[in-house]
Amino acid sequence: MSGEPPSGEPPVWGGGAVDGPGWSALMAWTGLVLGAVALLFAFAAPLGSQPSGIVWVAVFGAIAVWFGLFGNRQLRNAEGGHRLSAIVGLIGALLGILTLAVMAYAWLALMLGGWPVPSAWELPVEAPALPGTST
Repeated sequence: MSGEPPSGEPPVWGGGAVDGPGWSALMAWTGLVLGAVALLFAFAAPLGSQPSGIVWVAVFGAIAVWFGLFGNRQLRNAEGGHRLSAIVGLIGALLGILTLAVMAYAWLALMLGGWPVPSAWELPVEAPALPGTST
């Protein structure tokens, strides 16, 4: 026993350090990286041949939104470098939201067909079998 009277509050793991500006900045910058990579994969992944990729890219976009907004929440009123991290977190969240919108379009375009899509999303065209060759 440490000799402190019980306050009725549950103990906080790490003494509340997870809510500090360092962790929030890390979350904000992680949101930016995840958002940028998810948006890159949204346009470069071969979604036509593997439609499950739409779900994976959308999940990473949603995670980028969460990380960006979580970091931004703690740093909104900060000054200096922490203010930059708050803006970075917001940009990461916006990139994640843009990724989710692109994946919604990808799902509609690939399911309905006939909509313009990037060349990476199109189904690969197989060459027809030549007569006399085995398949």
